[in-house]
Formats: sequence, C-alpha cells, structure tokens
Amino acid sequence: MLIDFKVSNFRSIREEQKFSLVAGNTDKDLPSCVIDRELPGLSGVKFLKGAAIYGANASGKSNVLAAIRYMTNFVVRSATQIQPGANTGAEPFKLDKESVTKPSEFEITFVADGVRFVFGFAATPQRVVEEYLIAYPKGAPQRWYQRTFNASNGSYDWAKPSTAFNQDKSLQDKTRENSLFLSVGPQFNHTQLTPVFNWFKDSLHFIHLGVERRMGHALHHGFTAEQIKDPMQHDRIVNLLRSAEFGVVDVTAQEKEITFEEIKLSMPPALLAKLEKEHGSKPLRGLEINLTHKAEGIEPVTLDFDDEESDGTRRFFALIGPWLDILDNGYTVFVDEIETSLHPILVKELLKLLFCSKNNPKGAQIVFTTHNPVFLDSTLIRRDQVWFTEKSPSGETHLYPLTDYQPRKDEALAKGYLAGRYGAIPFLEEGLKL
Repeated sequence: MLIDFKVSNFRSIREEQKFSLVAGNTDKDLPSCVIDRELPGLSGVKFLKGAAIYGANASGKSNVLAAIRYMTNFVVRSATQIQPGANTGAEPFKLDKESVTKPSEFEITFVADGVRFVFGFAATPQRVVEEYLIAYPKGAPQRWYQRTFNASNGSYDWAKPSTAFNQDKSLQDKTRENSLFLSVGPQFNHTQLTPVFNWFKDSLHFIHLGVERRMGHALHHGFTAEQIKDPMQHDRIVNLLRSAEFGVVDVTAQEKEITFEEIKLSMPPALLAKLEKEHGSKPLRGLEINLTHKAEGIEPVTLDFDDEESDGTRRFFALIGPWLDILDNGYTVFVDEIETSLHPILVKELLKLLFCSKNNPKGAQIVFTTHNPVFLDSTLIRRDQVWFTEKSPSGETHLYPLTDYQPRKDEALAKGYLAGRYGAIPFLEEGLKL
C-alpha cells in the first residue's frame, strides 16, 4: 500500500512536492474509497484507494507519475541493468543553473508485508549521494541503513544501523556508486531487504494509454489475451466487454507466429529495433485475438482485431486484463491519461470497480492523471482524492490538493474547476495567436 511520496529537482519539479493517499479525518463521504487498516504508530489513520491529478497540458502532472516510475525502475534495475560508470538516469530541473548541479531527491512511504517503511535516495546523473531505509514494525522508527557520499574521499559513510537490521559489510562493498543498496541486497538473498525490493518490483504497476494507435495486437494486448486461457478469467473478461456495450458476445485468443514484416509498419521504430536485436529474424510468438459481435438477423460475426475494431474497444480490451490483475492482487497502479480513447462514463465504471469494497477486497490503489472534469463527481471520488498541478512562470511544477481550498460539501467541483477556482487550467487571456 502506498501512503505518500515526495520528490524534488526532477524534470519540471524543482522544490519538494508531496503527494499523499492519507484520508482526511473530517471527510466521512464514500467510505468505500477508504482503506481502514491499523498500522503501528498510526492509530486512527485511514488511507485512500486512489486519487486523480488534474492539470493543464505541460503543467507537470505526468512528471509526478514519472518520478515514481523512475524511483521504481532504479530500485528494480540499478544493481543488474546499469553498467559500472553508466548514468543513473536522474533528470534534475534544467531551468536554473543551480538545480542542474544538485541531486534529484525521492522519498516514499509504503506498507510491505504488513510493515510500514520510509525509503529515500538522492542521486545526480553520476551517482547516488544518499540512500536510507527506515522501518516501523512496532510503530517506533528503526533505521535499517543510511549511506552518504563523502566527496572528500570518494567513498560512502554508513550510519550505524538499528540492532534489528542484519548489516552485511560485504554487500555494502558490492554496492556501486550508480546503484542502490536496496537493489543489491536482494540479489544476494538479504532476507530483510527482499520483501521491500519485491514491493517495488511486484506491487507497483504503470499504464500509459496515450500510446500510438497501432502497436501490434499480439504484443500490446497480450496480457489480457493470456488471461483468456483461464476459463474463469475468460468469463470475467467477456462480462466486462458485454456490459461495456461494445456488442461483444465472446472472445478467443489463438497462438500465432508473427513476422517482423507484419508488424514493422504498425510499431514504433525504437520498439521494433529492440525486438529485432533481441529476436533476430525469428518469428515472434503471439496471440491472435478474435472478438465476436452480435449481429442483426444473422449468426454472430468475428471482426479483425487490428483493422476493424475501434480504438476504444482495443484499448478497453488491453486495459481489462491488467485491471482484473490489479484487483485480484491488491496492486497500486499509476495511469497516465486515463480517458484516452475511452468514453469518460466507461472510465468512471472502471474506477467504481476499484473503489468498491466488494470488488476490491485487497485494497488495490490507483493514481491517475486526467483533464476531464466529469470525474469530479461527489458520487465517485472524495474531495481528498483530488490533486492539481500548476506550472509557475519560472517553469516549475507545483502539486497541491483540492482540500487546500476547503471546498464546501455541496460544492460543484467540476464547475469550479472549469471556472479556474482551483487553478490547474490553461490561462489564455488573449486566446491562441497565429
């Protein structure tokens, strides 16, 4: 479970910005949107199943999600996929001369295996300059480790850890300057670090729906197609397609060989080059998806998935497999541009599935970016689930919650947002000019 996240000096974010999924104590609306979970040291604190981030184009809302994704990828990959001396991938704020020379900083509070943790690091493109992990198994903080780069001698100073932590000097020595200790430890079966590492690896998922129209159906929609092989999942997927009013009555997926000739015109060049490098000229194994539609006066008809199904149908199909997986496992998912090629009413119904306690007993969470005010619906999300991003004249992103404005319980949020009451909309005083 994600509790909160802080970031500074990353892309358009210069000063520290904090995002939180802690529920407001005074807001009693929509209890189904709340996770009521007792944690040592946080008596009476409840948590949210999700939040929406609104903002104008280029305001930095996607960069908030990108910061969490960068942190996740760095944890999962830095020990195994970043070569010695390679760039860490940190991207400091570039619009002032001081920030470019400073590290990007990240901190996340979360629950893994029933224990609350705070993990953070600071990194320049060259190296990690600080890293720490604090555990709260019984409510009081336990500093499991902390390392700080000492520029005077080019090495790391390691703080004295809690006696509850199994310190391994050999693992410290194996941790390069461009990798994380949290990434290194699990490679050598460190029993305390592995569950924390696995939370990043397994529990955080990222979906971006704003991709190119044609990605090659067997690759782009493969996760949902694979789930169709399970009879129970097949029925759930068909039920969702039926209830979405796409006219679909059945779905099948059959294995098929796919040549590069078949996909080279429908796939981004960078992805195509990567696949060619990994597979050579060998055909790819994929799944041919067939959606069967009801027809007037004749037998049901199967349409070509790539050429005859709409963008919305294909995107919805691609999304429902991961969506069911998220619900079944209680994952935390981040979705950029959630309404892309999907009708907002359909998106609202997907969100209702996740915010429903019956369908989401394991407390899955979602954080999504959007422009659409239709989701500012008091029957869908609470006021403490709404966040905004706004870019200052100096080009830096500010992230803030709707609750800063203390909206009335009966306030029309969508109307107020479009009127600019909460900021986070384009300000075009004189319109667009040629």
